[in-house]
Amino acid sequence: MHSKESILSKCKLKKISEISKDRLFEFYKKVYPERFKSLTENWKWWYRFDKEFAEPIVLLLDNKVIGQAAFLRNEVIISNNKIPAIWFQDYAVLPEFIGMGLGKLLTKEWMKICPNQMAICSPYSYRVLKKFGWNFDFETERLVKPFNYTKFFPILNKFNLRLLNAFPRFLIKNKFNDEIQIKPYNLSSNYKVILESFNKKGSQSVRDLPKINRDDSWLHWRLMECPYKKDIYFFEHDNSFSIVHIYFVKKIKRMNILFTYGIEKTSNIKLYRLITSWALKNNIDYIWAIHNDKKLKDFFPKIFNRPLKLATWSSNSDIKQKLQYGFDDLQGIDSDIESGFFVE
Repeated sequence: MHSKESILSKCKLKKISEISKDRLFEFYKKVYPERFKSLTENWKWWYRFDKEFAEPIVLLLDNKVIGQAAFLRNEVIISNNKIPAIWFQDYAVLPEFIGMGLGKLLTKEWMKICPNQMAICSPYSYRVLKKFGWNFDFETERLVKPFNYTKFFPILNKFNLRLLNAFPRFLIKNKFNDEIQIKPYNLSSNYKVILESFNKKGSQSVRDLPKINRDDSWLHWRLMECPYKKDIYFFEHDNSFSIVHIYFVKKIKRMNILFTYGIEKTSNIKLYRLITSWALKNNIDYIWAIHNDKKLKDFFPKIFNRPLKLATWSSNSDIKQKLQYGFDDLQGIDSDIESGFFVE
């Protein structure tokens, strides 16, 4: 059994490209059991790999991977200036080594990679980053609109309460029974439509906050290079677009709204209503989204909304201060929070 001191002295930090696929496979299988195969095969996509920029950090003990601090490179726009930044992603230590100072070791090394950093925190990473003086903002929320309550709350299946599902679904169908019908379009076959509309999209800004730079190369990486792009679609109505991820996980058919935008500055509530109508008619069990827009947050039942722990940090005090209130128009397509739901 290793002591804390001996582990810290024996651990080695390596770049991810220096680690064999077999060793990554064994580590990912333990810490990310629902997507370890895809991570092993497609980590260059998951971490938007660019060897010229920097590489995710892997922690070794006796040639065994016991920890990792990965990231997504991005740019942030502050006062019309683009600055480099990274999203903290897939930060993990094997359970048997938690509490031995390895998380702190990884975080220290990770923070050297780029002067500007962001994260959507798990309870574990929140505790670690708090010790390093990061900013935290809770304005952005995870939003859920369930239609099948017995799947959203599996414990209800024990009581065979069919009416619990049927009655709310009936009410929601009546509420969203719109004369206008829309349908999803396959992304891969219609990417040009998304690219052109994306470049024409109007600003949805309501506050002067930093923005995530979503340029053409970022969009192509996030959508067209995505290992599950066959499950990505988009809806369109009246020059408003919504990119969605539709898939099954544990017999639940879910729709994750990745990004919603309009060519003109307008409310997207109408499009959300039409998407909800389509979802009800096509056996979607629930819709998921991330947003900090009050009108969109109010569209979802408040009882299921949960604030996200958005963390930001910069070595530049002026930039750190500007990052402390979060980002304008942060959505599910940003960071790793949506892709982390991927199940093989």
